[in-house]
Parts: sequence; C-alpha cells; structure tokens
Amino acid sequence: MKVICEICGMEMDYPYEQINHRHREYELDLVPPNFWTIRDYLPEFEIKILDDGKIILPKVKVETKYKAGNTPLIKYSQNVYLKDESLNPTGSFKDRGMEMMMNAILSSKKDSVSVVSCGSGAISTIFYAKEYGIKSHAFVHKGISKSSLEQIAHADKVHYSENFIESYVDFMKYSLNHKDIYWGFLNTNIPYMLGLRSMAYEIIRDLENVPDVVIIPCGSGMDIIAQNLAFREMYNAGIINKIPRIGVVEIVGGNPISTGFKKGIEDYLYIIDEPIDSKTILSNDTCFNYRKIYQMAKRNEAFFISVCDDQIDSFIRDHPDFRARYDYTSISAMAAVEEYLGANGNETVVAVLTCKNRNGGNSYE
Repeated sequence: MKVICEICGMEMDYPYEQINHRHREYELDLVPPNFWTIRDYLPEFEIKILDDGKIILPKVKVETKYKAGNTPLIKYSQNVYLKDESLNPTGSFKDRGMEMMMNAILSSKKDSVSVVSCGSGAISTIFYAKEYGIKSHAFVHKGISKSSLEQIAHADKVHYSENFIESYVDFMKYSLNHKDIYWGFLNTNIPYMLGLRSMAYEIIRDLENVPDVVIIPCGSGMDIIAQNLAFREMYNAGIINKIPRIGVVEIVGGNPISTGFKKGIEDYLYIIDEPIDSKTILSNDTCFNYRKIYQMAKRNEAFFISVCDDQIDSFIRDHPDFRARYDYTSISAMAAVEEYLGANGNETVVAVLTCKNRNGGNSYE
C-alpha cells in the first residue's frame, strides 16, 4: 500500500509510521493534522460485497475473538434507521479499526502503543491491545468522565494531564521521544481508518435502498472520512448509484469545521477561540481532519448540523430509553436527525449510536 503526503508529495510504502514524517509549519502544539492520502491498497485491506449481500471483510494476520462489526440496523421510524454500534466489543464503532491497527503494530515489530483520547478511542485501543499482547500508554486529561476513566485505568500506563490541550501536547512529546512505542494517533492512522469503513458497507448491505444521509457525531472526524471513503469505493465499483451524504454533527459554539467552511477557509486547520462548554465531547476548537471534511462538503458529500445541549436534553426527555443505553454525545445524532428531518422529511436517514458505558457488556477481567 502506498501513502502520499499531500503537502510535499513524498510517497511511502506501508507499513510506515506517520510520526516519522513531519511538517512543523502545520502542527498545532506539536500535533499534526491529517495530510495523508492512500494511493493503492494491499489485498488484505479490501472490503467486498458479493452478489448475495455477503460482506468480505479485510483479512488480518493475527485475529482476536472480539470481532467488531455486523451490528444491527434498526428501523426507528418510516425513513430513519439506527446503526447500533453499542454492540461492538467496547460499545463503539472505533472497535472496527482496531484489528487493522493492532496488526500494523505487530508488523512494525513494536510491543507498545501510545494513544490520546477523551474516552472511546483510548478504551478501544487499550482493550484490543490487551487481546494482542501489546502494552498501552494512554494520555488523558483529568476532566474526563468517571466511567471512561475506569475503563482507561486498565492501560499499562496512564498519563494524566491537567486539561484536554495538555493531554495532546504530552502525548506528542512522549511519542516523539519514544520511537520504540507505536504512535497510535487515531486522527490520522491509516490502518485504523481502513478498518472503520466496514460500517458503510454494512449499511448498504442491510438497507434495501441507498440512504440519502448518514448522521455521525464528529469528534476527531476519522470515522467520517472512513465512511465517505467506503461509500465512494462502492459508488466507483457500481455497487451503489449515489454517494450518501454524511451529516457531520457538531456543537453550537464548538463547531470549527462548519464555521471554517462557511468562511471558505480551506486549510489543514481552522481554530475557534474559546469553544463553548458542553456535556458532550464534541465541542472543540479544531479538528485534525478539518481539510478532508471540508473537501467532502465541497463535493456535496457532507454537510453540517450544529446542535446544542438543550436539543439533546429535549430528545432524552422524550426518549428516556435512549439515555439508558446510549452515550450522551452519541445521542447528539438523534437531536441532529430531528433538526434535519424538519426540512427534509422524505429522505432516508441512518444515525450512528454508541454505548453509554463504552464497554459493550464486556470486561477486562
């Protein structure tokens, strides 16, 4: 597999650990945005849908008993479906990318991985690392939720920072100084992204018609990039006759991608000053996949829905069963569905949801 740096055009063969290639002029507090493009796939990264609807997932050299994917697509209303990612091993769609990334770690001949996350990304990485016999170093800030912290505590080492920004800075400093540890930066990791895209294939497999819209809360944005890649693959292969648009859910006042897009700023980052506080983890000052999502929106393959906590709380009051099962941030997708259907009531919509406790009923014991 070939990966290409969009900035300088340098081309590299997989497996190549991306931390070894830097463009400091684009970094934010040492953290790089996503400037990687894939040219060619190795066969083991390919996903196929057969004529009978069966999905052939990518092959990995080393497997675990905890298989992600094949989660149910639940009919919620006449034209709204829920992709229930809570049934993945740790309750998140991020599990889909882990077998690929863990095999990349093994291919790199390393026995440890570093990861920075507010919750589900770290939890998934730690869980799968244990299954593969890989040590994990998790970088978190002290303000994350108690339930997430309880899961992250299972890492071989947890590095605590005072706040969100410092956790990223500390992660980068540590990773740059410990090249013996695999850089598990989920915002840009290519094997991880290629594993994530199985969700889009399942949506097409399980729906009779191609959905108009798939609504996904936007954290790092890597999952949004991955699903768009998969839909484009299927369109180019003639499997589907249109590319579903992805509704990128952000929080009002913490929505850097939609704000930058409205201003026409096509750069690798757009930064909001003092983003609003929110109960979700969606409120950010920037997104390290900003440029790629911006380009999706220019192709009319993505659009933006900004919701607020009041809208999420209102949905929960009317649907308390959602709060019992799904993560608060995840439920922002349902608030976005309500807002979107207010003006687009006839379209077919899929909303992606993850587990409240982010452990999918499994344990580390």
